[in-house]
Amino acid sequence: MKVLVIRLSSLGDVILSSAVLNPLYTQGFEIDFLTLKPFHQLFESDYRINSVIYADKKELTGASSIKKFASQLKDYDYIIDLHSTFRSVLLTKFLKGKVLRYRKKSILRRLYTKRFFRKFLKKPFNVLEGYIDVIVPLGIEKKIYRPEIILTEKEIDSAKKKLPENFIVIGAGARYRNKSYPFFDKVSQILLKEGFTVVLVGSREDKRIDKGRYSEGVIDLRGKLTIRESLSVVSNALLTVSNDSAVAHMSRAVKTPVLMIYGATHPFFGFYPFPEEGEYILKGLKCQPCHIHGKKECKLKTVECLNIGPEVIANRALNLLKKSL
Repeated sequence: MKVLVIRLSSLGDVILSSAVLNPLYTQGFEIDFLTLKPFHQLFESDYRINSVIYADKKELTGASSIKKFASQLKDYDYIIDLHSTFRSVLLTKFLKGKVLRYRKKSILRRLYTKRFFRKFLKKPFNVLEGYIDVIVPLGIEKKIYRPEIILTEKEIDSAKKKLPENFIVIGAGARYRNKSYPFFDKVSQILLKEGFTVVLVGSREDKRIDKGRYSEGVIDLRGKLTIRESLSVVSNALLTVSNDSAVAHMSRAVKTPVLMIYGATHPFFGFYPFPEEGEYILKGLKCQPCHIHGKKECKLKTVECLNIGPEVIANRALNLLKKSL
């Protein structure tokens, strides 16, 4: 049977959506995957996928353009919409095939930003569980499947040859300031003193926003790598320390332990690592979380949720590293 998996953006979400590929492939489904540029790079050389279909965002900006794009696609037995936005829903209206749609539980997650409702909302949502729930009707066993991005040995070896041994990746970037831990430069200094090399991975924008002053021994690759090159670097790392952002999910997808730092967001929203993937740090303030995506300005003007000592972060990272070795 032919299935089309749809997850258009963003980078971290597309990475996590890869969790459905192994169970579908194992059950014999022929899989096409639809996403936006440049996220299609994630699935290059992926034996599980028959065809990676991608579009520019401008190709899917209105009903007429979406209908035109859909007319170029073939028929499917099932269309698995893991995005559940107006764009993806409209797209499925123009395609032939039974639609299975992801329930993102947006209202539940937004309620959790209100302190009053938190005492009634105990069980955290998990995005991976939500994705798997979508494909259970196809005969897939209901259990947790980890995200996995397939890299070639050549890609992994190429990154390995360019980097020293015993390095730790830091993902200092995040889309919004209130998700960006401000003391990664101090954390890197502690890790350097412990004998580890620190490698910064992320975008050019991450580098522009980050005000940290890094020591000479830190290798800054932000803005210099493709998505797959970044994944290859992370795959060779001993550990990743990251904000609640795409770099953390890169680490999960290549089976490198990750320590995630939460600021304005919260594990309840579903993006936390499972114990076998790593750990997270959360201060647990009464005002935390303040926004589902972390873009709301701090009402206290202090961003106290990210006021975590760099020695605390470094010690947690080193302890996690010891457990994972």
